[in-house]
Amino acid sequence: MKTKFIQAILLISVLAGCKSTSEDSQEPTMNTKSEIQVQGHRGERGNMPENSIPAFISALKKGVDVLELDVVISKDSQVVVSHEPWMLALYMTAPNGDSIPQDKEKEYNLYQMDYAEIKQFDGGSKGNVRFPQQQKLKTYKPLLSEVIDTVEATIKAEGLKPVKYNIEIKSVPEEYDVFQPQPEAFVDLVMRVIQEKQMEKRVNLQSFDPAILEAVHTNYPEIELAILVGENTYEENKNILSFKPEIYSPHYKLLDSTEVSIIRKDGLKIIPWTVNEPEAIQEVIALKVDGIITDYPERVFEALKNE
Repeated sequence: MKTKFIQAILLISVLAGCKSTSEDSQEPTMNTKSEIQVQGHRGERGNMPENSIPAFISALKKGVDVLELDVVISKDSQVVVSHEPWMLALYMTAPNGDSIPQDKEKEYNLYQMDYAEIKQFDGGSKGNVRFPQQQKLKTYKPLLSEVIDTVEATIKAEGLKPVKYNIEIKSVPEEYDVFQPQPEAFVDLVMRVIQEKQMEKRVNLQSFDPAILEAVHTNYPEIELAILVGENTYEENKNILSFKPEIYSPHYKLLDSTEVSIIRKDGLKIIPWTVNEPEAIQEVIALKVDGIITDYPERVFEALKNE
């Protein structure tokens, strides 16, 4: 009896081992709906002031997988979380509460301002007319280091799941040395923060500017990269870079099932931006992309739950 019991245990172990080996050897398959990353765009711009600490914490607590954010550089070489390298009149106000004239906004050049001055401007009290449900509250443009420190502290204190950071380096060739450093210097400043915070394995860098991505690929090859595109097909865009990035990140309207199939053949992850309306969210989910960048994470969660 004892011998038969031992034989049975051995047989179960062998079968379990065979199953594991078989599963491990399977070829990668198309992404499933349940595996789609939810990325909070500028935190969650639809609900909270964009690229602010409150927006990132709110998105974090909603359960996003990735925090998407943008970075620029101040006069004193600080990495500032901001979509524009100036004070956008749409939602920024001066330290004294005055509105910023739209025709004067580029005079508030962050690359010519020390961070101590930048922090005095209010990015949330005015609200954003393009996002009427966005909560109005006084806030400021934070440093990348502060965002990481605050998010990580919140995760630890509240037992939340870790998130990744999708960091867009805002770069335009005609703005080199005017609103931003040269690409290699820009990348070095961003990477200094990432390395200091030991976040190399939990970030990807993205940009529309090929020079930025080339600099990261050459000098920091361990970093996952995404190329952002707003026009043309993948076949037209695939040779913009001298190498193949890990992620192809197009405007969502550029995608259909044929385009997705072509991109998949090259082995790239597909993460479209910025998908906000329920119908568009459903369409993108049906394409089985790898992630969805959205101003409204709760809408994507709701759509995924209903699948």
